[in-house]
Amino acid sequence: MFALVLLALVAQAFAGEYIDARCPVVRPVDNFDYASFSRGVWYEVGRYDNRKEKGTECSYSVYTPMGDRFKIENIGLRHNKKYEVEGYGRMAPDAGNTGKLIFTLPYGKNGQNNDNILNVMSTDNANYAVLYHCNYNEETKTKQELSWIVSRTKTLRSDFKALIDRYLLESKVLDLSKYIFPNFSDDVCRIDF
Repeated sequence: MFALVLLALVAQAFAGEYIDARCPVVRPVDNFDYASFSRGVWYEVGRYDNRKEKGTECSYSVYTPMGDRFKIENIGLRHNKKYEVEGYGRMAPDAGNTGKLIFTLPYGKNGQNNDNILNVMSTDNANYAVLYHCNYNEETKTKQELSWIVSRTKTLRSDFKALIDRYLLESKVLDLSKYIFPNFSDDVCRIDF
């Protein structure tokens, strides 16, 4: 009996090595309007839950054009205290007319800047966008998937929400059930000094 249990454990351990946890190949949106996307305020109305944003509410980003790139100011509240992260975004060299971007943010070791691919998966080029990032760790053979739904307003209009929901339900990459939807109420978004 012990030999069977040991054999089962060894088989299970080796089986884990063959699981393909690589990031999927994705196709960002075509006819992407970089000039429109890279300026103004975007509110984070939905996101995949993740360690970096745990407990964060009322998040938004301010994008300011700066030549061939744009400045990113990510702002949010944790326990009614404001925090900010700054970086830069630009079109990926191989983007063509798609929504493939490179975001440079201080999420590396000891706060070093990292370049990460951010894919705009769905957008109307004016009011909302669905964003996706995947990071594969060669060492652990695991991936981390992140996604955000951003809007020019704190709440999505019902017609935009319907378009996004339909896109997510049909997506082979994104999963609507993984999103959390932060609260933008006045009480939650109150800043304590």
